[in-house]
Amino acid sequence: MIRSIVRSLIFLVLLFAVGGYLIYLKTGVVPLPSRLLSSGGTGDSGRVDLSRLSEMPSLNSVDREEEPEDITKWQDENGAWHFSNE
Repeated sequence: MIRSIVRSLIFLVLLFAVGGYLIYLKTGVVPLPSRLLSSGGTGDSGRVDLSRLSEMPSLNSVDREEEPEDITKWQDENGAWHFSNE
Protein backbone atom coordinates (compact mmCIF):
# COMPACT_ATOMS: atom_id res chain seq x y z
CA MET A 1 0.00 0.00 0.00
CA ILE A 2 2.70 2.48 1.01
CA ARG A 3 4.83 1.42 -1.93
CA SER A 4 2.05 2.28 -4.40
CA ILE A 5 1.51 5.68 -2.75
CA VAL A 6 5.23 6.47 -2.99
CA ARG A 7 5.32 5.40 -6.64
CA SER A 8 2.29 7.57 -7.38
CA LEU A 9 3.89 10.58 -5.71
CA ILE A 10 7.15 10.07 -7.61
CA PHE A 11 5.19 9.80 -10.85
CA LEU A 12 3.28 13.02 -10.13
CA VAL A 13 6.46 14.91 -9.25
CA LEU A 14 8.15 13.75 -12.45
CA LEU A 15 5.06 14.57 -14.49
CA PHE A 16 4.92 18.06 -12.99
CA ALA A 17 8.64 18.66 -13.58
CA VAL A 18 8.58 17.48 -17.21
CA GLY A 19 5.39 19.40 -17.90
CA GLY A 20 6.83 22.59 -16.43
CA TYR A 21 10.00 22.20 -18.46
CA LEU A 22 8.01 21.66 -21.67
CA ILE A 23 5.95 24.78 -20.93
CA TYR A 24 9.17 26.73 -20.39
CA LEU A 25 10.63 25.47 -23.69
CA LYS A 26 7.48 26.41 -25.61
CA THR A 27 6.76 29.82 -24.06
CA GLY A 28 10.00 30.96 -22.40
CA VAL A 29 8.04 31.58 -19.20
CA VAL A 30 8.57 29.62 -16.03
CA PRO A 31 5.17 28.18 -15.05
CA LEU A 32 5.71 28.95 -11.35
CA PRO A 33 5.89 32.49 -9.99
CA SER A 34 9.50 33.50 -9.44
CA ARG A 35 8.88 34.18 -5.74
CA LEU A 36 8.30 30.45 -5.29
CA LEU A 37 11.57 29.57 -7.01
CA SER A 38 13.82 31.99 -5.13
CA SER A 39 13.81 33.67 -1.76
CA GLY A 40 13.93 37.20 -3.16
CA GLY A 41 11.38 37.18 -5.94
CA THR A 42 11.52 40.07 -8.38
CA GLY A 43 7.89 39.95 -9.42
CA ASP A 44 8.78 39.60 -13.10
CA SER A 45 6.02 37.03 -13.68
CA GLY A 46 8.50 34.26 -14.44
CA ARG A 47 9.98 35.94 -17.52
CA VAL A 48 13.57 34.80 -18.07
CA ASP A 49 16.03 37.50 -19.14
CA LEU A 50 18.08 35.99 -21.95
CA SER A 51 19.71 39.27 -23.00
CA ARG A 52 22.64 38.77 -20.64
CA LEU A 53 23.62 35.45 -22.21
CA SER A 54 25.53 37.32 -24.93
CA GLU A 55 27.71 38.92 -22.22
CA MET A 56 28.87 35.54 -20.96
CA PRO A 57 32.05 34.09 -22.47
CA SER A 58 31.64 30.82 -24.26
CA LEU A 59 33.05 27.74 -22.58
CA ASN A 60 35.59 27.13 -25.30
CA SER A 61 36.91 30.70 -25.49
CA VAL A 62 40.41 30.28 -24.11
CA ASP A 63 42.81 33.09 -24.88
CA ARG A 64 46.04 31.77 -26.31
CA GLU A 65 49.08 33.63 -25.09
CA GLU A 66 51.49 32.06 -27.54
CA GLU A 67 51.46 30.62 -31.01
CA PRO A 68 50.52 26.95 -31.37
CA GLU A 69 53.51 24.63 -31.51
CA ASP A 70 54.23 22.25 -34.34
CA ILE A 71 53.56 18.64 -33.42
CA THR A 72 55.52 15.95 -35.18
CA LYS A 73 54.42 12.35 -35.61
CA TRP A 74 57.03 9.65 -36.01
CA GLN A 75 57.26 5.88 -35.99
CA ASP A 76 60.02 3.96 -34.23
CA GLU A 77 61.71 0.73 -35.25
CA ASN A 78 59.03 -1.39 -33.53
CA GLY A 79 56.21 0.27 -35.48
CA ALA A 80 54.84 2.32 -32.56
CA TRP A 81 53.70 5.83 -33.38
CA HIS A 82 54.88 8.75 -31.23
CA PHE A 83 53.90 12.42 -31.08
CA SER A 84 56.22 15.19 -29.97
CA ASN A 85 56.33 18.97 -29.92
CA GLU A 86 60.13 19.11 -29.91
